[in-house]
Amino acid sequence: MRYNLLQILFLFFGLTMVISGLGQISPGPLSQPHSQLEGISKCTSCHDLGDKVSNTKCLDCHKPLKARVVQNKGFHASREVKGKDCITCHSEHHGLKFESIRFDEKKFNHSLTGYELKGSHKAIECRECHKPDYIADFNIKKNKSTFLGLDVKCLSCHEDYHQKTMSADCATCHTFEKWAPATAFNHAKTSFPLKGAHQKVECIDCHKMETKSGKKFQQFSGVAHQQCSSCHQDPHKGQFGTNCANCHNETSFTDMKQTSSFNHSLTGYVLEGKHKTIDCRKCHDDRPGTQGPYKEFVSIDPIICQSCHEDVHEKKFGTECKQCHDQQSFKHLLNKNQFDHNLTGYSLQGKHIHVDCKKCHTGPKMTDELPHNTCNACHSDYHKGVFKQTNYSDCVSCHEVTGFDQSLFTPEMHEKSPFPLKGAHIATPCIECHWKNEEWSFREIGSGCIDCHENIHVGYISEKYIPENNCASCHDNEAWDRIQFDHSQTAFRLEGTHVNTACASCHIEKTAVGSILTQKFIGLDQNCVFCHDNIHGTQFEIGGVTDCRKCHGFVKWDRSQFNHDNTAFKLEGAHVKVACEKCHETIVTNGKPIVQYKNGKLACTDCHQ
Repeated sequence: MRYNLLQILFLFFGLTMVISGLGQISPGPLSQPHSQLEGISKCTSCHDLGDKVSNTKCLDCHKPLKARVVQNKGFHASREVKGKDCITCHSEHHGLKFESIRFDEKKFNHSLTGYELKGSHKAIECRECHKPDYIADFNIKKNKSTFLGLDVKCLSCHEDYHQKTMSADCATCHTFEKWAPATAFNHAKTSFPLKGAHQKVECIDCHKMETKSGKKFQQFSGVAHQQCSSCHQDPHKGQFGTNCANCHNETSFTDMKQTSSFNHSLTGYVLEGKHKTIDCRKCHDDRPGTQGPYKEFVSIDPIICQSCHEDVHEKKFGTECKQCHDQQSFKHLLNKNQFDHNLTGYSLQGKHIHVDCKKCHTGPKMTDELPHNTCNACHSDYHKGVFKQTNYSDCVSCHEVTGFDQSLFTPEMHEKSPFPLKGAHIATPCIECHWKNEEWSFREIGSGCIDCHENIHVGYISEKYIPENNCASCHDNEAWDRIQFDHSQTAFRLEGTHVNTACASCHIEKTAVGSILTQKFIGLDQNCVFCHDNIHGTQFEIGGVTDCRKCHGFVKWDRSQFNHDNTAFKLEGAHVKVACEKCHETIVTNGKPIVQYKNGKLACTDCHQ
């Protein structure tokens, strides 16, 4: 078709008017952040056709802000903003340098964001906090003018002065008004509440300044305080132990407790009887001429009763009052005859101390000589001569005079006997082996396992594996359930996982309370399915038996030993990469799911159309 000059001119001016008209659709240039959306073809990025700007489209671009709104958090979810259109506050098309985010920062109510400004936070400029350095999210950080992305945790903006030695919640100790001193800290809530004189000590005296990681650091946690000596020098040099609170209190070291739990035996003088209950000041009276409080007896050696008490006997009976008296009362006589039995060469000990003199001294004179070199000189032999020809012929070899109920016979002494104790036998009470028929027995009680223990395997295990009922063929003295048996002696050699399987798993059936119900050692079927479930049904049976070992091994139960090339369908080409379950489907047979491996599908048309 050919056009004349008039038609060409009409077409040219018409297009010029259209293009000029389209240029008038936009009300003005977009601001710098939205400048990439400039152009008539991108209007619908923000506007719906024939309608105003869409809130939905605004939030689809401003995803971090959308996330806050959806969570009903932040300023845009507050009562002042919620429900308003974005265009109400953020208008556009006012020029490239127009700021669409405008508000009076000094009059802005920060509480509407969900984070109320307190204390020093009220006085600082907004951009002191709202800057990229404190924003963790990389995508939000790219927006240099954003007010989003800050965390309310103190350490997200402030350096951790304590270098992770204290709680990350700074408000536990500090306030927003002033960082130091930590006025919110309460020492009473720590493991060391301050009492007495400690309340007046400056913090720095206990919490020292040091340098850590190249910075000044004051240690508040981990300061040793369990014992007074952690901070204070022990003037007693450990003589009285480490628990200063036994005698002292926190008001003052010189303010001593009138009664205390002080272990007086540490001084070398053990308190007994009424001495335990009297006030310390009764004896420690700070008398003239002494070396100071509680040092009244430093220069007295030895300390005897007469150091404090008057000797009413005027030294007629010596100075050792305890030979006849005890410390409960002077009126209580321990020995009416006031006789030191040690002078005889036979010291009274244990139960002998309380025996009436006449029980032993039966003669007309107390000075008559008595046989006393052996126990049997006075006591009958309870064991009836069993130990007569041994190294333990006298009672004192195994017993002491505090009582015959306790034996001094040790496992080390038992080592020298015909039956040395080993393993669990060491912890076995003597009565378990030696108390029989209501009396003690130490001779000819047997030394073999069967002499004390029942062979529970009789009739269940062949005698060739337990010769002469010798339990040690499988068990040892350390623990009865620790079994060492060479299974290769049997017709079933253990391999793979079977090596570490407990014997009882295959051979012992127990009740719910752990007692043996049945034993199975002889005649066990060696076929895998005798112990394990056959999850393949009958599809691999040959003569009614499934041989699992054709595909599985003893180490792992997976199909690593299976070779598809040995089947009627050798895998070739793309079949090699096809997952097994693609061809071998699971069906339900007799109520059980079974994977069909022998499905009869050998031709291409069985699977492919």
